[in-house]
Amino acid sequence: METDYFALAICAVIAIVTAIMSINRLMAARVIEDTPTSKIRSAHQGYVELIGMAKAGPEQLLLSNLTHTPCIWYRYKIERYESSGKNSSWRSIESKTSSQAFLLSDGSGECYVMPNKAEVSTIRKRSWRGRSRHPQQASGLNLFGQRYRYTEELLCPEDLLYVIGLFETRHPPSPGTIIDSDMAKILNEWKQDYDNLIARFDRNNDGEIDLQEWELVRAEARRKAERQQRQEAAPTPVHTINYSPNRRQPYIIASTEPKSLSRRYRWQAIALLLVSVISATALVTMVMQ
Repeated sequence: METDYFALAICAVIAIVTAIMSINRLMAARVIEDTPTSKIRSAHQGYVELIGMAKAGPEQLLLSNLTHTPCIWYRYKIERYESSGKNSSWRSIESKTSSQAFLLSDGSGECYVMPNKAEVSTIRKRSWRGRSRHPQQASGLNLFGQRYRYTEELLCPEDLLYVIGLFETRHPPSPGTIIDSDMAKILNEWKQDYDNLIARFDRNNDGEIDLQEWELVRAEARRKAERQQRQEAAPTPVHTINYSPNRRQPYIIASTEPKSLSRRYRWQAIALLLVSVISATALVTMVMQ
C-alpha cells in the first residue's frame, strides 16, 4: 500500500509540474511572438526585444573553465557516473555560470546585457567524456572507463544575439553638476597647499584669505573646471537590459532568431503537456484500480 501511495504522489507531482512548465513555455513563445523588435537608440524604457551582435564590454574577454575558449559568457557542468546496486546515474559534482556583463550592438547603439537570472540558450554547446574530474583533452572516443561527463555552453563576440528583458537608460549628470563636482575637487587640492593659495590670491598681503579673496579663488576654480569640461568628451547615456520582476515577462538571451526560438518553445510546451497528460492518466488509472 505504501508503494501505491508513493507512485500516486510521483504521478501527481509530475503531472502538475510538467503542466506548469508547459504553460510557461507557451507563454514565453507568445511573448516572443507578440513583442516587436526595438532599436537601442529609440527603445522605450521598459520591456523590449533587441537583436544585434554580441560584443565584449570594457572588461577583458572571459576564458571558459573547461576548454579555455575566449568568450563573453559561459556555463559548464561536470557530472560523474555513479552506480549503486541496480541503480546508476550521472550526478552533477561541479557547475558554474559567468555573471560578467557584455554588450549588444545593433548599429544604432550599444546596450549592456546583464546575464544574471536570464534563461540563456546558445548554439555553442558541447558535451564529451573523460577519465578525470577536469578534462585533459576533449575526446569522445574510447568511452570505457570514462566516468566523467563535461558540458560547456558559450557566447562569443560577433555571435547573433537575441535579448528580451527590462530595458533601462541611465543618463549622465548634467554639465553643471559635473562642473560643480570638478570645482569642489580643485578647491580641495588648492587647500592642501595653503601657502601657494596665499601667494596667488592674498591681495592685501595680510597672510590670510578673506571673504572677498575667497570669491576670487572660487571664480578661478570654476573657470578651470569649465576648461576641463570643454576638453573632455561629453558623457553618453548608458543602456542596460536586465531581469524583469514581472513574472509574465521572461528574461531570455539566445544566439538564435526569435522565430526559431518561439517555435522551439512551442514544441517544448507540447512535449511537456504530453508528459503531463500521460502522468495524469496513470494517476487516474491507479486511483480507479
